[in-house]
Amino acid sequence: MDTLQHIPVDFEQSLIEFSTSLYKGLDKRDSVCLSPYSITAALLLVMIGASGRSKQQISSAIFQNSLFSDEQQLKFYKSLHSQLTQRAGVNVSFASANRLFVSDQFTVLQTVQENAKRYFGADISIKDFTKSEASAYEMNSWVSEQTDGKIKDLIKEDWLDQSTVMFIINAIYFKATWEKQFLPRDTQKEIFYLPNNKKIEVEMMIQQTVIPYFRGLDFSAIALPFKGGKFDMVFILPNEIHGLQNLEAKITPKFLSDISAGFIRKHRTDVYIPKFKLETELNLKNELPKLAVEDIFNKAKANFSNLIDEREEVYMSMLLSIKPSSM
Repeated sequence: MDTLQHIPVDFEQSLIEFSTSLYKGLDKRDSVCLSPYSITAALLLVMIGASGRSKQQISSAIFQNSLFSDEQQLKFYKSLHSQLTQRAGVNVSFASANRLFVSDQFTVLQTVQENAKRYFGADISIKDFTKSEASAYEMNSWVSEQTDGKIKDLIKEDWLDQSTVMFIINAIYFKATWEKQFLPRDTQKEIFYLPNNKKIEVEMMIQQTVIPYFRGLDFSAIALPFKGGKFDMVFILPNEIHGLQNLEAKITPKFLSDISAGFIRKHRTDVYIPKFKLETELNLKNELPKLAVEDIFNKAKANFSNLIDEREEVYMSMLLSIKPSSM
């Protein structure tokens, strides 16, 4: 699997550290699907309008103790986004879009507008949030368009009122075709094991193929390629039926790096993958404080002095990540 060019290893490592730390803090009593890439984009957008401790907490959570300047952080993110987008082609659709929806009662500082556009391609749309039904419809229409209709009702009408200042939305969309297709005739009913000794019958896609393979002491991993050879999906499976919790406890940047570096490139493998459809809604207001990002959600402590001209108390009431996924 390729290493992205022109992006410092320390930057990539910081994003992996942030991703694994965020994942480990989640309540995983149910299935979880999230995009750390999308969450990082949203947080960096928040950060360009933040100041003081609010800004420092976001930067420390994502980049730990790195010495990257604010401008370097944004440039490296833009480079990462550009390279991922360029990897897409005929068989792969990848898009990540950002937009700021701002109350018509406020004026966003020019530097925020310029940086949002320069580094995130994010336009600013002015809204009268007192017209809650119309505003929710327009924002949801934009999200639906960016995600090919996969996310339709992100914004709830009752979230909007005269106190609403801004919505910062990142929409990410990925669709690809497997390099070797799973044939319908090879799909059959199989048992899938859940936590707490539960099991269900699912439609299991099956094929024998030659793919990158890694075997650990108590788990195995495969990298299933999509057409074009630029993207893979990595599956990690515990050897024991009920070994998922122990496996999750091992997930660290080094654990993932060792798997990536240790793949046997061509290994004949029987692959069994259940069909699934999953949409997870995470309110990161509950998750980010576990990574010491707290002030932006506190009306008394939030500092968004770099965001708007008016001296108003601006804080984050929620930060949502909604990620649909199906197979």
